[in-house]
Amino acid sequence: MKTLLLCLSFGLCNSALAFESPQALQDAFVAAMRANDLEGLAACYTADATTFMPDTMMGVGPEAVRSSWGAVFKDFRITSVSLSESHMEVSGDLAVAWGLYSMTAEPLAGGETMLMQGRYMDAARNVDGQWLYIADHASMPLPPPPEK
Repeated sequence: MKTLLLCLSFGLCNSALAFESPQALQDAFVAAMRANDLEGLAACYTADATTFMPDTMMGVGPEAVRSSWGAVFKDFRITSVSLSESHMEVSGDLAVAWGLYSMTAEPLAGGETMLMQGRYMDAARNVDGQWLYIADHASMPLPPPPEK
């Protein structure tokens, strides 16, 4: 645990020690979000990971993560991230996690802080002793239809 905290504190999330378990991978991802660390996020994924982000239909690998989150970090600073209703199941070298997220983003150009809430589901695999995401999906509920 001390090694993981040191890794996260100094932004060394590429270290295999940061991903020694599915929970450590999730913790490193959340820490990278809070730090607005694009490379830290990308390091959480296998080269062929499938991502379903709120802004794209589908992406593949760390490059898709960089593209999607890079667009967010260009305009916003993430000020808080939390997970709730979290569940995780591990079976051998595969893990799946799901729950709800809440994220606060501050526009870099000024303006009102935004609160984004949604759902997440991800799958991770132990690759040579390091847990990495092989698939993830984040979504936000659609707004209610306009009243007639």
